[in-house]
Parts: sequence; C-alpha cells; structure tokens
Amino acid sequence: MTTALQIEGLRKSFGQFEALKDITLEMKKGEFLTMLGPSGSGKSTTLQIVAGFLKPDSGRVAMMGRDLSGIPPHKRNIGMVFQDYALFPHMTITDNVAFPLESRGIGKAKRRKRAEEILDVVNLGNFLGRMPKQLSGGQRQRVALARALVYDPEIVLLDEPLGALDKKLRTSMQMEILRVTRRFGATVISVTHDQEEALVMSDRIALFSHGQLAQVGTPRDLYANPNSTFVADFIGESNLLSCELKRVNGRYVVEGASWNAVVLDERVVAGACGKVTLLLRPECLKISSGEGVAEDSEPGNRASITVKEKVYLGSGMRIFGTLGDGSSMQIAAPESDITHALKPGSTATVSWHQNDGIILQY
Repeated sequence: MTTALQIEGLRKSFGQFEALKDITLEMKKGEFLTMLGPSGSGKSTTLQIVAGFLKPDSGRVAMMGRDLSGIPPHKRNIGMVFQDYALFPHMTITDNVAFPLESRGIGKAKRRKRAEEILDVVNLGNFLGRMPKQLSGGQRQRVALARALVYDPEIVLLDEPLGALDKKLRTSMQMEILRVTRRFGATVISVTHDQEEALVMSDRIALFSHGQLAQVGTPRDLYANPNSTFVADFIGESNLLSCELKRVNGRYVVEGASWNAVVLDERVVAGACGKVTLLLRPECLKISSGEGVAEDSEPGNRASITVKEKVYLGSGMRIFGTLGDGSSMQIAAPESDITHALKPGSTATVSWHQNDGIILQY
C-alpha cells in the first residue's frame, strides 16, 4: 500500500515542558489512525504539527513523499474537522461546504454541484438551504465532515470530532464518520481521549503517554497484547495484580499473596522470572459462590475474593471485590442465581483459563 504520511523524529517543547519526544510514525493511504491518550500526552500537538499550525523543534512530516517543512496550512491539501465545527453562521450549509472550493478558484456552478453531491452522501441532501443554527449537533458535524472532504484532501484530520455530542449521538456518529470516510477512501487521523471511540473507529491506534508513543497497533493488538501496564490500564478495563513469576516443574507459575496461577510459555520472555504484573480482563473471569469453582476452570487458576459491591449494567453484572492482600478485582458476569446471591461481605471464588493471563512489566 502507498505510504500517505511519514512522521519522523518530531520533538516539540514549550518552555521547559517537553511536549513531544522523538515521535516517529507512518500511515498507509486509506488508513484510519486514532491518536489516543490522556490530556497533555502529545496527541494534539502532533496533529497541529501535521496540519501546519505548529512548527516542530526538530523532525519532519512528509505527505505522499512530499516534505511539508515550510508549507503553510492552506497549501498542504489537508482537510480539518474541529470539535466546535467552525461553520460560518451567516452561510447556508451548501455555501459552507462549497467555501473551500471557492477559495481554490472553482467556478460557482461546479462548486455548488460538488457541495450538493457530498451533502447527499452525508444524508443532508434535503437541508441544502438551511443555516447551521437550524441543524442539530450531529447534523452540523456531518456538514463539517462534508466540507473537509469536498476538495479530495490527501489527509483528513479530526480534532476531538465527537467531544461536543452526547453519548448516544456519539455512537451513531462514529459509524457515520466511518461510512463516509471509507466511501471516499480517505486517509484519516483522529485525535481523542475516548478509548471506546478509538477501539470502534480505528484501523490502528497510536497511544501517547508523556510525549511519547506507548504503543502503536490495531485495537485488538493494544487490548489483547498490551506492552505495558499503562497500555493495559488505559485500553479497556483491567485487573492488574502484583505477583512473582517462577519456573516450577517445567511450567511458568505466578504467585500472589493469597493465590497462584499457571501462565502460558508464549506469554513469558524466555528465562524471565521475578516480580511481574498479571493482567486479567474482567470478562475473562468466572465467579462462583463460596469456595466452589466453575466446572470448566483450570486447577490452580483461582483466587478467593471478598465481595464489596455489585452493579447491574443491563447487559450483565459487574462484581467488585478484594483479594486477601487488599488488591482490587472486578468481574464482568452475566446475570445468574450466583450473582444474585452475592452480597457485600460474602466470599466468592474467581477462576480463569491460563491463556487469559497476560504477563507485564518484567
């Protein structure tokens, strides 16, 4: 596949604060990449450098093989969708979408035809004469997306595109953005701190932490094979248990203060033993009342917890408890006689399969 964007060795400081520390990343044409991370992690700074709004202290950005150094934002052929939409309030939505074509010298009839075509793609073909204030938040977002795509940019940048919408509308707009950008074959970089949004929309995720890339990979890569406790904790919900990794009778075993478990050899760097962190996702755990265990659980892969709280989530239950050493644990479980019988203060047994345990932090 054609390389659409190359980011090489970006560094950027604001006074004594080092916002970016040697960011290097490559994107393929037609890829949807999400830059994800907590506030201040460097994702928005990287986006602004790609857009041309900020100049890096060092490093370079190239688009389709063309070095963007010294090229101003309006000459980079990049589409941009802002969180606040940035629509002109005195223009109809058709004129808003056509505006980038006007600034490029496209004739009135041709730009209006193109604007109407793309508004039809985003399901706003019946709203051509409306003003932005006459539209809902989701409709304004679609106008902003149409405006960013109308001149066939080489890359589209989405800066927290769904941050101003409520949860239900965000969910529907995630699928709408995917539908439209895939139809145009657009190469997209989206910035967000919402991990669910990143998991749903991305071909790949670039997870930022303190101005560096913590991990880059597909949503499944980051969720199923995180390379650090930071990634495991940020992507999805996690149980992170401190323990000791040992080699016993030809198998790797982890031991906590009040529990032990077998882990697969392929989850462990050969010969590595000592203090580690065991990652267990809540949905991989099975819970049984008292000292009993689930029928299909494996010997040894279990721990006793004291139930602290349970929460009904509609799709199932979330059980919160503590291990003997005080470590917290949460379990995602379907509604059942067992979960209904659990009360705060009661004892339960949690079990899991050995291939569900992930070893981190050697």
